[in-house]
Amino acid sequence: MRVLAVALACLAITACSKSTTADLSHDVKDAGHELKAEAVKVKTDPDIRRADADAKKVGHDIAVSVREAAADAKVEADKAGDKAKHAADGVKHDAHDDTTS
Repeated sequence: MRVLAVALACLAITACSKSTTADLSHDVKDAGHELKAEAVKVKTDPDIRRADADAKKVGHDIAVSVREAAADAKVEADKAGDKAKHAADGVKHDAHDDTTS
């Protein structure tokens, strides 16, 4: 008799377990479908698409500005290098004139 009671209890637990697993599986699938639907909404939302385009434009504008600033800095550095070279040449020339006098 006890064996029958244990067997029935195991059968009941197994049945509940399958039902719970099926419910859980169904819930997970539903959540996946809902998440996918929300992702599609976000992807096609005009405000988000506009914000994405704006962010790309700002990034591009920043890159252009940085490149221009770097080019300007290079020009100024080259000018400063030329001035320093001419000043050093002048000092060298003046020093040479002082030793020959």
